[in-house]
Amino acid sequence: MQDRPSRQAQGAPAGRPAQAGKHAARGPVEKPAGQPRHAAKHAAGSKKHAAGSKKPAAKHLGVRTVAWRAGLCLITAVVLVLVAAIGAGFIAFRGPSESLGDLLTVTMLETSALKFVPRIYYTKAQVNEIVARNEVAEVEDETDTSMIVLAAPTAEPDEKGAAPEATPRPENLIVEENGIQIYEVHGATYNGWIMVVADPSRVSVGVCRENFSSKEGLVLHEIAARYDALAAINGGGFEDDGGLGNGGRPLGLVISQGKVLSKASKGGDHNTVMGFNQDNVLIIGKMTSEEALKKGIRDALAFGPALVVNGEAAPVKGSSSGLNPRTAIGQRADGSVLLLVIDGRQASSLGATYADMINVLLEYGAVNAANLDGGSSSMMYYNGEYLNKGVMLTGSRKLPTAFIVR
Repeated sequence: MQDRPSRQAQGAPAGRPAQAGKHAARGPVEKPAGQPRHAAKHAAGSKKHAAGSKKPAAKHLGVRTVAWRAGLCLITAVVLVLVAAIGAGFIAFRGPSESLGDLLTVTMLETSALKFVPRIYYTKAQVNEIVARNEVAEVEDETDTSMIVLAAPTAEPDEKGAAPEATPRPENLIVEENGIQIYEVHGATYNGWIMVVADPSRVSVGVCRENFSSKEGLVLHEIAARYDALAAINGGGFEDDGGLGNGGRPLGLVISQGKVLSKASKGGDHNTVMGFNQDNVLIIGKMTSEEALKKGIRDALAFGPALVVNGEAAPVKGSSSGLNPRTAIGQRADGSVLLLVIDGRQASSLGATYADMINVLLEYGAVNAANLDGGSSSMMYYNGEYLNKGVMLTGSRKLPTAFIVR
């Protein structure tokens, strides 16, 4: 009996090959080359995670870089500005115009904060030479009191029109009351105000306190309030190292109501005295405390220089002390007192020279006049308000002394 042929002999695959053939009939299945799909996916996720973990470090580095570059740009800009400023200053100070360099030098020497600037461009000897050729000469003449003849008694101070007439530029008159006239004054580089007080007996010295000390002074309107005064201007100099003085200690002679509150300085820059005697005549000159009392001085302050003495203007060389805020006091032949304040160091009013001050005072009839403290101290107060802007952003500086009008 013939044996039955085996399945292998009949062409059937052995084991799993038959199953493979079934799949082969359906077509080949393509698989990704290389690593399996799940392994590739895992690898991609790992790369993504790795890339994401590096982002904070890159961001942190970017912030530091930006900050460093911004700082470098800022420093560069500051350096360039300083170089440009110094270069422009060199052209202004040491350029072809000697008069401009002189003007800038003497102007800055009168400030507290900018005194050092001229010394960037000049030696100490050169600065002294500039000052010497731009100054007001000292006047040695004594005040001739006979040149002042007080006018006849006027109407009561609260009546309008009590101040003398015939003052120049009536179109500039802004106040005429209480025995006072106030005029605006203008020049090429300045704006200011001049107050004419008909009765000189109303003008005296006001102080922040009778016993000066390291305590701070008072602003101008506070000094006026102490005496119930209607008007006031700033007075003499005071200790002000670096512009940081508190107005507590005056420099030079201070006499108020016949009492010596501060003795005259020996030498120095504040030994020109201006004060009223018992006859209400303004006397200007260099004097000690004892000499002032012998002359019958009732109220006096010290600063200077004298600007007009016995009707004659003080000799002025060059641009004197430059363009700055100014304050001055003077007296006319009829006894009327002139109180002058000029704004400065502002876009609308650069300031005035001593020559400018002299011209204004002579125009308004001054026979005798002298310079008071200026700069950031220059202020005029009248009837509850300040007429000028002043330099200080906070208003009037604290002061030890003032000339007041009651």
